[in-house]
Parts: sequence; C-alpha cells; structure tokens
Amino acid sequence: MGITTILHQIIILGILASVGAIAYRFKILEDSAKSVIEKLVFYISLPLLIVSKLSTLSFTPEILRNAGLVVLFAYGIMFIQLLIGKMSARIFHLERRQAVIHSLHHMLGNIVFLGFPLLDALIPGGEALLYAALYQLVLNTILWSYGVIQLNPDTKEKGWKQLKKLINPNTVALSLGLMMMLLKIQFPPLIQKSFSGLGSTTLYLAMLYIGILLAQMKVKEVFKLSIFTYSLTKLLITPLLFLVLIYGMIQYLFVPLNATAFTVLVLESAMPAMTILVLLAKRFGADDSLAMKNFFVSTVLSLLTLPMVLYAVQWIQQI
Repeated sequence: MGITTILHQIIILGILASVGAIAYRFKILEDSAKSVIEKLVFYISLPLLIVSKLSTLSFTPEILRNAGLVVLFAYGIMFIQLLIGKMSARIFHLERRQAVIHSLHHMLGNIVFLGFPLLDALIPGGEALLYAALYQLVLNTILWSYGVIQLNPDTKEKGWKQLKKLINPNTVALSLGLMMMLLKIQFPPLIQKSFSGLGSTTLYLAMLYIGILLAQMKVKEVFKLSIFTYSLTKLLITPLLFLVLIYGMIQYLFVPLNATAFTVLVLESAMPAMTILVLLAKRFGADDSLAMKNFFVSTVLSLLTLPMVLYAVQWIQQI
C-alpha cells in the first residue's frame, strides 16, 4: 500500500465530496436528496458491499483470531478516546450539552460513510472490510447503549429497546457474510456480480452525502479552539498513540495481529466525527450545532491527516 495510492484515494474522496457540495449549492441536489442517499447507503449499497465481499473470503484460523483481537482492541481504543474526550471537555469548561457531544465524538468516528469505502479501496479483497464491520459492531453497541443514555439521561428506551437497534441491515449483512464464509457458500455468478456492483457504489453515494452536509455548514461558525483541539486529538494524536501501543504489543508481547487488522484498527481510530451523532443530538436535545461543527472541521482536516496516519502505519510496519 504505497503512499501514492493513499494520496490518490484521499484526493478522489475530496473530489467526490466537492461534487456533492457543488450539486447542493446549485440546487441539483436538494435537502430531500440527503435523506434518500442516506437510506440508499445504509439499507442497500453498504449491506450488499459487506455480504458480497465476505462471501468470497476464505475462512482461516488466522482471520478468526484477528477478528477476535479487533473486537477487543476496538473496545479498548474507544474507552481511551472517551476518557480523553471527557478530560478535554473539563479543560475547556464545556457545559453538559456540549461536553456530551465533545466526548462522544472523540470515541465515535465516521466508519460507515468514510471508513468502509476508504478501507475497501485501499485494501481490497474483503478481509479489511470484515475487520471494519466488526469495529462498527463494537461502535454500535456503545452508541445505542452508553451513547444514547449520555445524550438523554431521561430516555425510557433502555435495555432490550436499545439492543434491538443493533439489529440493522449492516449487522444482518455481517452475520450473513460470516455464515457464508464459514460454510463456504457463494452466490451464483450473476447474483454476485449484481450485488458487488451495487455495493461498489457505496463510496460515491457516501461522499455525495458528506458533500451535501459540508455545503450546509457556515465556515465562519467553526473557528473555536475546542473544535480544532478535538479534531487534532481525534484525527492525529490518539491514532498515533494507538499505533505505537498496538505495534509495541505485537512486537514485544507477541500479540498475533496481522498487518491488515493492525491497519484497520489505527485507521478507524483516525476517522472524523460520526455523522449520525448530529441527528441523534438534535433528537435528544444535545448540542447539535456543536456536533455539526465537529463533523465539518474534522471531515475537512481528515483529508490531510488520514494520509499522515496511513503513512505512519506503513512506515512502522517496515521497521
């Protein structure tokens, strides 16, 4: 995975997001398009991308071992990110509505709309997508339990009502893909080609969606120290910290984590602010304005920081 490939992919993402932003500005895509694209990605293209990739992946003990380690490391990464978010919220003396968004955004990254397409493009073949899907599963367990309770402490949706939200098209696709991989079942060629072709549109649809969100943001409103500090910490400082910690465990504690799983963990920890948190903040009465500003600044800056993080991963693996 050369640095040229990484830069090309980030440039492609930037171009695609710009197309979405321009289309929105010229009213080619209106507000209603955002909801349609979100549903297309979440309910159709992304599930088909996951299941079509995983169904062609050969199951090995190494993949099973790495999958288990990815889940464990993902919980550890998000716990540390949450602690850092809580500490920095205290440093900036943020009120509760803002502190909740600030701390949750440290932990919850834009895995669906940016992480999945980017990883699938950088590391094709399905293994990286498997680990990314497991990382998202961990994120969902936290978001729909701890996250919702923090956003709205008085919510009555607890217990099973929250756990039911873990059952969605993407977790179903992950389960189906894993079952097909384990049982060595594959779709007939025509179905596989149709599903994989539609799944491959995820990258383009997701970036159009992000472009629309960016076009709706007023740039002059984002210049706050807490927002840029959050972005720097989330996008660069903590991912490099995890890179060193996980690599040290691989080298000196002999943790059997392969290069693909290692890359996925570090890259997913470096994703910008989660888009869904903007909607949840509005629904539960948290500071949705701050959530949108975090999303805007971190997404724009990620076009610069992601190549740096990926280059660091590549460099340390060559030592």
